[in-house]
Amino acid sequence: MNHNLTEVRGAAVAGALRVLARVTPFIEPELIGLRDVVRPGDVCVDIGAALGLYTVSLSRLVGPQGTVHSVEPLVFAHPALSYLLRPREGRNIVRHSVALGAREGRDVMSVPVRHGVPVTGRSFLTAGAKGLGSNVEFTEHLEVVVRTDTLDRFRAEHGIERLDFVKADVEGAELHVLQGGEETIERFRPKLLLEVEERHVRRFGYRAQDVADWLGERGYRMRAWQCNAWQPIDRIRPDVRNYLFQG
Repeated sequence: MNHNLTEVRGAAVAGALRVLARVTPFIEPELIGLRDVVRPGDVCVDIGAALGLYTVSLSRLVGPQGTVHSVEPLVFAHPALSYLLRPREGRNIVRHSVALGAREGRDVMSVPVRHGVPVTGRSFLTAGAKGLGSNVEFTEHLEVVVRTDTLDRFRAEHGIERLDFVKADVEGAELHVLQGGEETIERFRPKLLLEVEERHVRRFGYRAQDVADWLGERGYRMRAWQCNAWQPIDRIRPDVRNYLFQG
C-alpha cells in the first residue's frame, strides 16, 4: 500500500510540474523537454537534486526498469515540501547525501540565508572558490561541512554500469563535476543537462563558455529548450540558464 501511495503521489507531482512549467516562470521549462531525451529503463544521476523536482520527473520517465540516483548533500533542504510531496521517494529512486565535484573527502558548503531561512538552491562548495561571487547579495551565510566525491568514484562505488542522463545544478562548479567524471563521461557518453551561468562560474575562476568548450572537445553538441523543442545553440548566452549536451 505504501508503495502504491508513493507511486500515485509521484505521478501527481510529476504531472503538476509539467503543467506549471508551461504556465508559470517558477518551474524550469526544461522539465517538459525531458521526455525527448530520457527513455524507459534509463539510468540517471540528478546532481544537486535539492527538493527533487527533476528527480521525480526522471523517475516517471525511466519507469520501473530504470534508476534515478538523486544526489543532494543538504539534508535540511526544503523540509516542509519534502515531507508533503516526497519527490525523492520511489522504488526506482536511490538517494545519496553527498556533493559531487572535483575531489573526494569533506568540504565546506556555503549556504546563503534570507530572512532567517536558508536559500539552499544557491549553496555552493567553497573548494576552489574565490569568495562568495554572485552570493554577495546575501548578508548572512551558513557554513556546512558535507561529504564530497567525484562522479567517477561515485559511479564505481555504487556499481553503476550504465549511465544515460546526468542533470547537474551546482551553482558554478559544473566544470569541477565534469572533470571529476571525465572517465565516466567518456565511457558512457550520457546526455547532460547543465545549468551554466556566468555570474556563478566566475567565483571559480573560469568562464561559462569553458564548460561548453570542454564538452565540445569530447564531441558533445549543445542545445537549449526554446519554442517547445531542443534547439541547437552554438554558445553560452546570458538569456539561457540550462543547456542540453548530447554526444
